[in-house]
Amino acid sequence: MSGGGGKSSSLGRRRGLLLALVCAAPLLAVACGGGALKYTVDDSTMDAVPANERASVLAAYRDLELANDERRQADGRLEALQHDADVANLEKQQARLEIEKAIAEQEGAKAARDDNQANSAAHNKTVADLGLKVSDAKLDWLDQKKDWFKQGRNAAEAHIETARARVELEKAKVARRKGIKAAGDIEISDYENQWKSRSADWDAEKKDSASEENDAKKKEGRWRNLDTQFRKMKG
Repeated sequence: MSGGGGKSSSLGRRRGLLLALVCAAPLLAVACGGGALKYTVDDSTMDAVPANERASVLAAYRDLELANDERRQADGRLEALQHDADVANLEKQQARLEIEKAIAEQEGAKAARDDNQANSAAHNKTVADLGLKVSDAKLDWLDQKKDWFKQGRNAAEAHIETARARVELEKAKVARRKGIKAAGDIEISDYENQWKSRSADWDAEKKDSASEENDAKKKEGRWRNLDTQFRKMKG
C-alpha cells in the first residue's frame, strides 16, 4: 500500500535514515527486502507524522536491529565452534597415537619378560583408552553444541520475522490513528494476526533452542566427568 507523493519532511528523512541503517546490515538484507509479509504499510506514510506520535514504530525498528544483532552473534558462535571442533579432532588423533604407543610398550615388556615394565605399559594403555573416550565425548558434545547454535540462529531469524511484522503493525496503527488517506482501508486485525503468527513461530524456535541447549549441557557434563577421571589417572 503506497502513500502520497510530495517532498519528504525532515522527520521523514530521519525515519528513512533509520530504516536505511537497519537494512544496511548484510544479514538483514533479506528481512528488509519484503515479500514474506502479506500485510505491509508503505514507509512514506510515516513521513508527515511527528516523531513523538510514531515512537512505537521507531521502537519496533530498534527491536529489528536487536534481532539482527542476535543473528550476527549466532553466526559468530558457529564460526568459533568450528575452530573448537578442528582442535578436538586433532586431540582425537593424538589420543589414538597414545594408544598405539601404549600397545608397543606392552609388546616390548612382553618380549623383555619384565613385570614392572608390563605393569607400567598396562597402566599407560588404560590411560590411553580413557583418553580416546574423552576425545570422543568432547566431539559428541561439540556436535550437539553445533545443533544448539544452529537452532539459536533459527530462533534469531524467527525474531527478525517477528520484528518485521511488528514494524508493519505499528505503522498500520499510526496510519489508522492519524487517518492517513492512503491507509484508509487498513484492517488492524490483519496486521495483529500476522504479528501473532510470527511471534508463535519465534516462541517455537526458542523452545527448540532451549531443548538443544539442555542436551548440549548434558553431553558437556559427561565429557567433563571423563576428562576429570582421565587427568587423575594420568597424574
